[in-house]
Order: sequence, then C-alpha cells, then structure tokens
Amino acid sequence: MNSFYDFVKDWGYWAVFFGAIVEGEVVILTASALAFYKYLSIYYVFLISFLTTVIVDQGLFWIGYKMGTEWITKKFKKVTKVRDKVFNLLYKMDALFIFSFRFIYGIRMTSPLIIGSARVNPYRFAFYNTLSGLTWAFITCFVGYVVADVVIDGRLDSMPYVNLIVILFIIIALAIGIGIKFKKANRSTPDTPDK
Repeated sequence: MNSFYDFVKDWGYWAVFFGAIVEGEVVILTASALAFYKYLSIYYVFLISFLTTVIVDQGLFWIGYKMGTEWITKKFKKVTKVRDKVFNLLYKMDALFIFSFRFIYGIRMTSPLIIGSARVNPYRFAFYNTLSGLTWAFITCFVGYVVADVVIDGRLDSMPYVNLIVILFIIIALAIGIGIKFKKANRSTPDTPDK
C-alpha cells in the first residue's frame, strides 16, 4: 500500500491519469484519501478519473467497431474466451452489461473493444459508458475520501455523504429509465430498408 501512496504522492494528477487508464481503483482511492489531507483536489481527482476512463473506453470501443477482434484473438488466444463471455453477457443483459462491465474484474479492459466489435449503437454505448464512468469515478473518489475522513476523525459526519449518495442514485435511476424508454422506442420503430 505504501508503494501506491508514494506513487500517487510523487506523481500527483499524473498518477490519477495513469490509474484511470487501467481502472486502478487503488490509485484513485489513494488519491482521494490524499485529497482529504489537501495534497490534491478531490474535484480534479474526480474529473481526471471520469474523463480518462470514459475516453479510453470510447477509444477501445471504436477500435473494436472498426477493426473487430480477429486481429487481437490471433495474437492472444485467451482473449477468445473473454470475447465469448462478453458476447454472452451482452446478449443476456444488454444495457446493464454495458453499464457494469467496468466493475467486473478480468473482462473490463477488453469489454469495450468486444462490445464495439458486436456493432452496438455508438450513441447507446457512449450514453451508458459515460454513466458508468461517472458512477465508477464518483464511488471510488467518495470511498477514498470517506475512509480518510473516518481515519482522521474517528467518526463519520454522515449527512453530507447521504445527500451525495441520494443524488447519485437519482442520476442512475433517471439514466436507466431513459435507457429503457430509448430501448422500447427502438423496438417499436419498424426497421426501414437501406436505400
């Protein structure tokens, strides 16, 4: 743990950036705890985490969308098993999986690439990817900051945190509602033949 502490303390926001690229929660948690101690700004930690994870996954999605997965499965045979698992989860859960892949260890780095190769609607992916990145960054920063608060004070002044949690759940509920409405609208619209 000290190595993460030293890495984040020495590299600051660059550490947050690199940690968010690989969705390294330990780095973001450490940075958020350091933000409580005023070494970093929690707002910058959150913003960098959020923007980096969303942009990286959008980039991987577009690579998969344009190039498929054959080029990577030829080089890395283990990716074939991950690809099959992701396709299966995507088929069963659709929007829920696009939202939650970031939280599933072992498949989260390759999932956006594979989702792109499945030719998922880019706007649909962008919507759930942004929502997921927002949730991931918020929860990770929140937990790191709160843990530091509890450690330094020995207690938790819960009201400000409860308000933030309520706001987060309202955002998620609204986004899921919009997503369901969007999905129903797409199903009710008949396909038009290409001209």
